[in-house]
Amino acid sequence: MTQQQSLPVGTAPLIVGVDVGGTKIAAGVVDTNGHIYGRVKLPTDTSQPEMTLHSVAAAINATLEAAGVEPAQLAGIGLGVPGQVDPAQGIVLLAVNLGWHNVPVKFWLEEQFGISCEVENDVSAACLGESLYGTGRGVRNMLYLSLGTGIAARMLIEGRLYRGTNGMAGELGHAIFVPNGPRCNCGANGCLEALASGPALVRLAHEKLATGQASLLRDLPDYPSTLAAEQVCEAATREDDLAWQTLNEVAAHLGYAIHLLAMAFDPQCIILGGGMAQEGPLLNAIRAAVVRLAEQSPIFREILPQEAIRLSSLKLDAGILGAASLVSTRLKLSKSEV
Repeated sequence: MTQQQSLPVGTAPLIVGVDVGGTKIAAGVVDTNGHIYGRVKLPTDTSQPEMTLHSVAAAINATLEAAGVEPAQLAGIGLGVPGQVDPAQGIVLLAVNLGWHNVPVKFWLEEQFGISCEVENDVSAACLGESLYGTGRGVRNMLYLSLGTGIAARMLIEGRLYRGTNGMAGELGHAIFVPNGPRCNCGANGCLEALASGPALVRLAHEKLATGQASLLRDLPDYPSTLAAEQVCEAATREDDLAWQTLNEVAAHLGYAIHLLAMAFDPQCIILGGGMAQEGPLLNAIRAAVVRLAEQSPIFREILPQEAIRLSSLKLDAGILGAASLVSTRLKLSKSEV
């Protein structure tokens, strides 16, 4: 599916931002103001790493065609990938959802298009995108907390992305919050992701439903096989007690995560992004959990006032703009070094 838009004459530099997911690839041509042209979404072929790379190339070609842009007009291509990335070499070290291990993405794309390419973890890219184009514009010290199928945080310290020794700084989703808790996909038990991600929220709702507690969720078509986090949130808006209990339990863990991040990094703000952050009832429950913690901790209350917890303004465009920001950041750094 493509969205045709008119590209202003003389707009430069232009960047292609690509958000690579396990089921779909989103791409768009981005200008210096963060406007997106020729958006496309294509399915991801994860049958083999080479086929996935061809899916990425197809998305890039499709967005260029939709925007009416030639490769020679681009300043670069930015790629956000869900996994462990070596951005200096442009190698995806491990991306479980894609079946990638040591894939030289940068080299492959530069060979295909003859254009400089930047590759980064998708949450790291989204953090940079928020700082350039979104809620975090102009903020020197910020945290971005992505809530969705997975949970991860990234830090911008004095305007620079902090990666840590192994490029894994901010992987809070795989910190153990409840010893011997639910099994996480990483192999540990009780990780934040196993307690408070989208799939964890659904699992918790199923567990409550199994006790026989009344709920509007039982009236959903094809229940219980199609239960989703969005449906639990929708039920909460209709004053469903089971749905609210589920949201409040998940929100308690996420509130504690925000508390830990604030105490550890003392940011100017924490920006909540990802699909689950767009769900109003869950967001309200998270804010309530943070208020309860602030009432218990004067230091936390001083470090992170309520208004410092912000919602991503990029929303569904976060992946594309985050990927494009990788090139924008390189261009800015190049200018500052001249």
